[in-house]
Amino acid sequence: MGIKAIISDADGTLVNTLFLIRHGQYEAMMEYLLAKKVPSNQLPKYEEYEHYINKSVGGSTLETFEKTLKLYFERRYPEILKNVDFDEINKNLEPIQDRIAPIYVNPFHGLTELLTWTGVSHTSFGIFTSGSPHHIVRNFGVSLPVLGFTELFKEKSINGEEKLKAFISRAMAVYGMPKLAVITCEDVARTKPDPQGILNLIDQLGVKADEVIVLGDHPYDMAAAIAAGTHAIGVSHGFSTPADLSEAGAVKIVDNLATLPRLIKSHNSGDNLLF
Repeated sequence: MGIKAIISDADGTLVNTLFLIRHGQYEAMMEYLLAKKVPSNQLPKYEEYEHYINKSVGGSTLETFEKTLKLYFERRYPEILKNVDFDEINKNLEPIQDRIAPIYVNPFHGLTELLTWTGVSHTSFGIFTSGSPHHIVRNFGVSLPVLGFTELFKEKSINGEEKLKAFISRAMAVYGMPKLAVITCEDVARTKPDPQGILNLIDQLGVKADEVIVLGDHPYDMAAAIAAGTHAIGVSHGFSTPADLSEAGAVKIVDNLATLPRLIKSHNSGDNLLF
């Protein structure tokens, strides 16, 4: 079966937001707990927090906060957890990440080449994320200055959905993409590893599940891809190791996005099948 569409996770797969996520969550956590008068010697150093957030990331930002702080505090200082308002911490995250995004966000190697190839080859493209429309516009706007949207995420007079529509329209025009669809956490009742987001994208792109490859950097992405009946491809530059991705069901692991067009062309011609 030929590949007619690519569906991809966003953070850690297409755009390098690893440091944005880690530093943003750490700063929000520290700001909140210090304001609650938690002694600084009971708070994790950044290196410790990074270790635990790497184990927790994959769901929503709220879920990541909850999992990370529980991993760190549950055995050490369980009394701290009893007084933590995770919704309050999460509410403070976006302004922090907006401030540091221009420093920490950048495209992974091969992103521009991959998007350009989708236009040349008439391959449909979908993005699914546990983040919001604001996160997509901010992270891709910063990563792809050719779109002219590096400052759009700061605009307060336009809501997130309108910004996302503008991003989709501009990306399709710039790269000549036949179809581009985006599913965020606001479009689904259940986020990864549930396949709902991928299934929605398959419908929007007008393809069959076995004509789709799904890219991701996390076992949740692989699980969602398999549950949707698609073919899971892991990328090794994100949060998870190649071993983790293979164990989760990836049929192929790639080191960078620039290799994908060649792999897809080779599969579609029958020279070297991916699955």
